[in-house]
Parts: sequence; structure tokens; C-alpha cells
Amino acid sequence: MATKKQLERPRSLGQVLTFATAATGAMCQEMLAAHDLTLAQWVILSALWRRDGMLVSEIADYSGNNAPAASRIIDRMAERGLVTRNASADDRRAVRVHVTPLGRGLSHLADFHERVNARLLEGIAPDEAETLFRLLRKVDANARRATGPAPS
Repeated sequence: MATKKQLERPRSLGQVLTFATAATGAMCQEMLAAHDLTLAQWVILSALWRRDGMLVSEIADYSGNNAPAASRIIDRMAERGLVTRNASADDRRAVRVHVTPLGRGLSHLADFHERVNARLLEGIAPDEAETLFRLLRKVDANARRATGPAPS
């Protein structure tokens, strides 16, 4: 029986970014599992540790989620006692999110992103890492520009 040759993937930046994102997400979930946190929850806590009382809309913007998705994550965090939701004193229609003592107890994870960066950048020189960040920001900007309204 003949052995099938593995199909070569085309040189695709999208594929590399997708695979790297999935692998990074899995690594982060594994690292956070011991703390019973998801990556999405950590992102929100990391913002609240630095600026407690953020509006849900601000958290959505910070985390890259839409407001309904951010709100669902916050709801799950509130059920676990990590955060509370309170009507804003400025505008009763707006909701501010506050970290609880239980949530603050996880603040030893504030440098989690640095631990992740250290793993991802292993073997990469500091100047190469700076170039990588700069280029990925450009790729992100190009993708966002390309998804804007279609030309008329």
C-alpha cells in the first residue's frame, strides 16, 4: 500500500495567524485552568484590577468583545462572585462593574500576559519581538481597513 504524501498548505498568513491564535488560546486556557478562570475572564479582571468600576461598554471595547458577549462573560463572573454589577451613579441606564475581594484575590495573575509573552517569544531576540509586534499591528490595521464599508 502506497503512503500518501501529506498535503502541503499554501503560504497563507491567515492560516498561520489562525493556527497561532488557536495554539496560544489553548496554552492560556491550560495556564489559567488551575485558577478556574477563562482567558476572557482574565482579560476583564486585568482591566478591573487597574481601573475598577468600568462601564460594560468600556470593558467590551477593551476586551475586543461586543457588548452582549462582554455582558454574558460578566454575568458568569458575577455568579462566581468575582465581580458585581451596579447601576452607574451618572446614568442609571449604564452599568459599572466592580471587582470583589474574591476577584482581587486573583490579582497575582496581573502579569499573566508577561508569562504568556515569555513563552511565545522564547528564542526570539528583543529587537525581533519589537518588529513582530509592529508588523502584527500593521496586519491588524490592514485587516480592519479591509473589512470596512464596501466602496460605492
